[in-house]
Amino acid sequence: MSDARSGMLDAAIALGIRVLSAGLVFGLQVLLARLMPADGYGGFVTLWTWMLALGSFAALGFAESSVRFLPRYHLRGRVAALRNYWRFGLAMVFGASVALAIAAIAVAVGIGIADGPGLMLLLVALGLPFLAMEYFLEGVARSFGWFRLAALPVYIVRPILIGLICVGLSAAGIVLSLPIVGAVLIGSMALVTAGLALVLARRLRVVAPEGAAPTRRQRRLWLMASLPLLLLSGLEDLTGYGDVLVLSLLAEPEAVGIYFAAARSLALAGFVTYAMTLVAGRRFALDLAGKSRADLQDSILENTRMTLWATIAAVALALLAGPLLLGAFGEAFIAGYGVMVVLGAGMVVRAMAGQAGEAVIVLGRQREGLLVALGVLAIMTALALALVPLFGIVGAALASATAMTCRTLALALVLHRVEGLRILAFGLPRIRRKPLLSKPI
Repeated sequence: MSDARSGMLDAAIALGIRVLSAGLVFGLQVLLARLMPADGYGGFVTLWTWMLALGSFAALGFAESSVRFLPRYHLRGRVAALRNYWRFGLAMVFGASVALAIAAIAVAVGIGIADGPGLMLLLVALGLPFLAMEYFLEGVARSFGWFRLAALPVYIVRPILIGLICVGLSAAGIVLSLPIVGAVLIGSMALVTAGLALVLARRLRVVAPEGAAPTRRQRRLWLMASLPLLLLSGLEDLTGYGDVLVLSLLAEPEAVGIYFAAARSLALAGFVTYAMTLVAGRRFALDLAGKSRADLQDSILENTRMTLWATIAAVALALLAGPLLLGAFGEAFIAGYGVMVVLGAGMVVRAMAGQAGEAVIVLGRQREGLLVALGVLAIMTALALALVPLFGIVGAALASATAMTCRTLALALVLHRVEGLRILAFGLPRIRRKPLLSKPI
C-alpha cells in the first residue's frame, strides 16, 4: 500500500472514531443540559473549559515533543532512547501536575470551597493531574501510530462512562449539582487515564525492553525541547477556549451554556482537524527523519487539502442541522445559531492552514510558533473583551473566528519565510505513490 493511501486510511479511521465521539459528546452535553439546572450546566461548561485550557500546561510540552522524538527514534532503531524518553516524560508530567494540583488546592481552601471561585478551583485542581497524564499518553500513542489507542479511551469510553453514571445518579434521585457532576468527571478521567497508562506500558515493554538509564545530556535535551512546547500548546489551547473563558467572566452562566452548546454542535468540524493531527505529526517526523524535503512538502500540502475539504463538509452538515441540534438542548439554546454560523466560518479559515501547527513542532520552530500563539491569543482576548459587552455571545464568536483567521495567515507566512514550505492548498486531495518509510508498530 502506498504511503499516501496508508495515511488517508489512518486519517479515515481516526475521523470515524471522532465522528462517533462527536455524537457521544453531543449526546452527553444534551443529557447534562437536561438533567442539570441551567446555572449548574453553565458552571460545568466553565469547569470543563478551564480544565482543557490548563491541562496542556501541566503536561509540560511532553505530549507534543513525543511526536518529534519517538517516530525518529523508532525509525532509526534507537530503542534505549525511545524507552528512556517514555519514562522520563511520564515522571516529569506526573510530578509537575501533582505539584500544581497541591498548590491550587491550598489556594482553593484558603478562598473557601463551599461555592464560587474556590469550588471551581478545587475541582480543576483535582482533575488536572489526570488530564495532564492523558495529554501525554495520547501524544505517545500518536507517535507510534496507535491511533485507535490514542482516541478510543478518551473520546469514546470516557463520555459513555460519564453519561451512564449521571443517568444512574439522577435515577436514584440525586440532584446533579456542579460538585456531583465534577466528581463524576474527575473519577471517569482517573479510570480512563489509568487504563491507558497500563496498556501503553505493556506495549512499550515489547517495543523497548530494559536497558541503560538516560544520560544527563538526553534528559536536558528532552526537557529543553519540551518546555517551549509547554507554552506553545498551552497558548494554543487558551486561544481555542479563550472565548468561553472570557464569556464566563462577562456573561451569566446561562449565556455561557448556550454558547458552549453552539460550539458543541460544531464539534464534528473540530474533530476533523484532530483526526488529521493524529496522523500528520508522525508523517511529518518520518519525512524529516528520512531527510526528504520534497516528501515533507507533499505531505503538508496533501494534509491541508484533506483537512480543508473535510472541514467544509462537516461545517456545512452541522449548519444544516443546527436548529435541530440546538433544539435538543432545549428551546432557549436555539438562540445560539448565529454563533454556529460565525464559528463555522472561522473553522473553515483555520482549516486552510492544515496541520501547520504540527509542522512547526516537528521542525523545531517552537520560538516562531510561540510568537504566533501569543499574538493570536492577544488578538482574541482583546476582541472578546471589546465585543462581548456589545454583541453578547455573537461577539465572543466573532473574536474567536478572527483569531482563527489570524492564525492561518501567520503560520503560512512563518513557515514560508523560515523553512521555505507552503501550507496553503485549495485543490482536491490527491493520492500519490511514495515508499512507506515506517509502519505503525
